[in-house]
Amino acid sequence: MRKTKQARVYKELRTCYFRCEMTSCLTCQTRLRRSTTLSERTVITLEGPLRLIHRGYRCPNRECATQERIYRSVVADALALPGFTFGLDLVILVGHLRLANHQTLDEVHQILSERLSPYTLTISRREVLYLFDAYASLLRAAGSVAEDSEWQRQAKERGGIILSIDGIQPDKGNETVYLVRDVLSGRILSAEKVSSSETAVIKRLLAPVAALEVPVVGAISDAQESLEQAIAQWWPMIPHQTCQFHYLREAARPIHTVDGSTRTAMRKDIQNKMRETRIQLARHIQLAEERQEPEKQGEGEQLQILADYALGIQTALNFDGPAPLKYPGIQGYDALTEIETSLQELEKKGRPEAEPWVKS
Repeated sequence: MRKTKQARVYKELRTCYFRCEMTSCLTCQTRLRRSTTLSERTVITLEGPLRLIHRGYRCPNRECATQERIYRSVVADALALPGFTFGLDLVILVGHLRLANHQTLDEVHQILSERLSPYTLTISRREVLYLFDAYASLLRAAGSVAEDSEWQRQAKERGGIILSIDGIQPDKGNETVYLVRDVLSGRILSAEKVSSSETAVIKRLLAPVAALEVPVVGAISDAQESLEQAIAQWWPMIPHQTCQFHYLREAARPIHTVDGSTRTAMRKDIQNKMRETRIQLARHIQLAEERQEPEKQGEGEQLQILADYALGIQTALNFDGPAPLKYPGIQGYDALTEIETSLQELEKKGRPEAEPWVKS
């Protein structure tokens, strides 16, 4: 016997009603009247789940030439794409994390899971892939500049465009998105899903830009060889600059590698011992609270202070940060040094000078 799929239960589900933002018919100016419910569904947003009830309006004037036109709510349509349970804000966040922050799919999945956890909501890794695919489709839809004569006129008045080419290196045959932007205006000129970053593929990606016949005065990329070759084949005389972020990241890679080894060594030497210490302290604190003996109150306070120090040490071991801007090994070492100094002061004076945990 086939099992009936149970309806999903959402915590703190808000019900929101949406109607058209206009109140009068565009043709005859008659006041609009509610005529139908366009949709009634649940949408999961970064602010929690909501029950969306979208009501459509029509002109009640039977003599109106557009009496059959249905007026919709722009806000309701902007909350989620048709057929999607997850809201458009999650789609945009996924795209930003992947393309702007260069975070992996697993990192994006973890961030979204943490953002949704206060609402007892979950998202699967596959659903994150679907959201990224939707983001890629939106980029392609927004990137059509061939018919935008006004933008082309402004670009020529500025003397041309500066190309910025960015994307995520395709991994194990998975499709990803490469973006071509104009640095001067921020306009997306081309966006394409590809499964290879070979020169021929990138050259095809740049073909629509070349067809615009707008002067290209420079280019910026991450110094990937296939990108350099493709740009040189289309525009052999323009200057090509390495992206500052990628330049700094490559320059700092040796330091970041050593920093990572330092962080790993510290965690290997301290983390397991500290975890066991925190478990023991939690057990002793619980016993002290259960006894509730007045003469033992000072002991419980001392144990709590030690537990705070232990938490500070474990926090220092778990610092993280992207190259080239942060070095978690150095940050952790500095934090442990501060904790050591505080412990030495505590030993001398019998009390802590300040909170032992470190700045994040």
